[in-house]
Amino acid sequence: MSNLYFTYNSQPYNYLPVPTKAWYRVQNQCTFTVDSSYTEVYVPLTNTVTTLAQANINEKNQYKGNILQYKNNSSRITKNQKYSQISKGLWSNRTKSFATQSETYSNPNTTGLVRVNYVTIPSSTNLVGYPNNIAGPFQYGVSNPFDCSGNSIQEGGNLVCGTYANPCTGVVTQTLTQSQCNPTYCSDVPGPIINLCWNPKLQTFFPKQRYVMNNSANKWPQGYKGFQSAIKPVAPLLTEVIPDTNSATLNWLYNNNVCIPVSSFNIYQNTNLVKTVSYQLASTVIYGLTNNTSYSFYITAISNKIESDASNIIVTTTL
Repeated sequence: MSNLYFTYNSQPYNYLPVPTKAWYRVQNQCTFTVDSSYTEVYVPLTNTVTTLAQANINEKNQYKGNILQYKNNSSRITKNQKYSQISKGLWSNRTKSFATQSETYSNPNTTGLVRVNYVTIPSSTNLVGYPNNIAGPFQYGVSNPFDCSGNSIQEGGNLVCGTYANPCTGVVTQTLTQSQCNPTYCSDVPGPIINLCWNPKLQTFFPKQRYVMNNSANKWPQGYKGFQSAIKPVAPLLTEVIPDTNSATLNWLYNNNVCIPVSSFNIYQNTNLVKTVSYQLASTVIYGLTNNTSYSFYITAISNKIESDASNIIVTTTL
């Protein structure tokens, strides 16, 4: 609820209802704040710390990206089920081949990917069963499939997907990365062209539709008894405190011819309320004080149940 500003008795007032909220509009749970200044927030979904404005933009992009995954049209399998499909060669790359072999030709890396953790076998070896060994189950004198100088053979190892290298020198020639952000026209999203980002590590979800707003089912609560006026009366001016033996006399000024009439005044002694007097009075005596003791006094104006700010403070010492 925004604050209302107006001028009363040439003084600016900030209208803030009391209580500030008697009913609620739809309000989502806030993201964890990093500190009390509320300048940065931690977003658990992306594991990032960012500003409030950027966090709001990222949340909207994640929401759009999730919708464009079309989860409702998918098989809705779990992560474990997806991994099982990939390990069985039944996923999207099930027809992709990375090697070939015939009676006269053998190439375990037809796409030229980077190969790691392999063992180099020389052109001649005495180990039975190794490549280029006439005693093994392989053809003798098989040439290097990439026409590299020498006839050494790479045995075993792993291929690094998305990273290509010169098969003879091993120098990386190209590295492919999967972009997490793409222009909106790639997904046929109308409107201005912006980048929509989606982290493939995030699980897709069905957006929760709010058809019933339980916390805002009613209109403004007519007849609510807990409201108080947020307009405070003007604070009085404490003009003097006259000390005496075991007592002190307080005099003050207040203009009661204003749009917010007061009904009484509260007298505070050492920040404690000690007396309430009628709005018709401009002076009162406080009894029961201790001799030769210092006391501080201030007063406030009361309009119904609304109390003004404190007046000026006067400190005095009894006789």
